[in-house]
Amino acid sequence: NTGNIDCIWNGFTITPERKEAMNFTPPYVSNAQVVVVKEDSPYTTLASLAGKSVGFQAGSSASDAIDNAPEFKASVRNFVEFKENLTGLMDLEIGGIDALVVDLLVANDNIRRSGKPFRILEESLAPESYGIGFRKNDKALADKVWEQLLSMKADGTLARIATEWFGADITVV
Repeated sequence: NTGNIDCIWNGFTITPERKEAMNFTPPYVSNAQVVVVKEDSPYTTLASLAGKSVGFQAGSSASDAIDNAPEFKASVRNFVEFKENLTGLMDLEIGGIDALVVDLLVANDNIRRSGKPFRILEESLAPESYGIGFRKNDKALADKVWEQLLSMKADGTLARIATEWFGADITVV
């Protein structure tokens, strides 16, 4: 609201609280908070992590997802906060934690880039959608950006960019 930026557009999860504070485009990517484990671990469901140690990035959507899953939260022995997901993945690799809650796009990218033996549980913790956030009074700018995304979807540019960076067209425009 200070006018220093025009929008927030970096994996920005649409939440009810954020919708009250700003104007959002419709979702452009569907995502989820997922659980990453070592490939050879015995864990297959959220319930199988009962009594285990689970990490997450402090202040992230993963933290919110854990708070909004009281049964899962109560079943876990302890939670370990990390400043960033990469540190959490390194701790998972050496056995410091049993699992890491992280968003699906970050998990896929880190697993692909690192080549480490991790896998993602099929059961996700929470679905989420990414949108572009604008100041409440910037409806015209939000509409213009959305129109451009629709145009990029129609001519294939959006799919090409998504595939280049994520390995698939992950957009929902």
